[in-house]
Amino acid sequence: MDNALVKFLTIVHLVWWPISKLITTVRILLSPLLRLVVFLLSPIWVVGSFLVLPFVHLVRGLYHIFTLPLQVKWLERIETLYIYLGTAGLIGCVTGAVLYFIFKFLSSSFNIDATSRSKPRKARTTTEFRAARREKQHQTLAPSPPISVVVDKARGRRGLGLLSQIIVEEEDSDF
Repeated sequence: MDNALVKFLTIVHLVWWPISKLITTVRILLSPLLRLVVFLLSPIWVVGSFLVLPFVHLVRGLYHIFTLPLQVKWLERIETLYIYLGTAGLIGCVTGAVLYFIFKFLSSSFNIDATSRSKPRKARTTTEFRAARREKQHQTLAPSPPISVVVDKARGRRGLGLLSQIIVEEEDSDF
């Protein structure tokens, strides 16, 4: 086992040695180039950071305001209350879920759920009622074959409401 570990570490060292030399060479060659880029971009960085400085202070202030309740010592005093209310909430949620599923099971097994009730019959509209009444009157009055009733569609809805009636105004009288 010890011999296997020595062989493994030797292989890792032999593989890593050229990679480390390559990284060192690239770093030495690119270091002056990167320093030149940093030197050329430093005025832009300074001006940009100066312009953003008020926003940085605003964000820091808001951060301290929002985290103030977490830094106050009174939270340590009511930790027990948090634990108690959290446990009560969990127990309540579990109990409610159990009762819900028991009720759903019992209502579906006894067929007393609201979805199994029959829907009420759809009410007839006034035009359907009047047409049925006319048909009934025509059948009882005339033993001859029924005559189809033609409804005047040209009148439309205007002829049926208060808009088609005349409003009589009374004149003011002095008694």
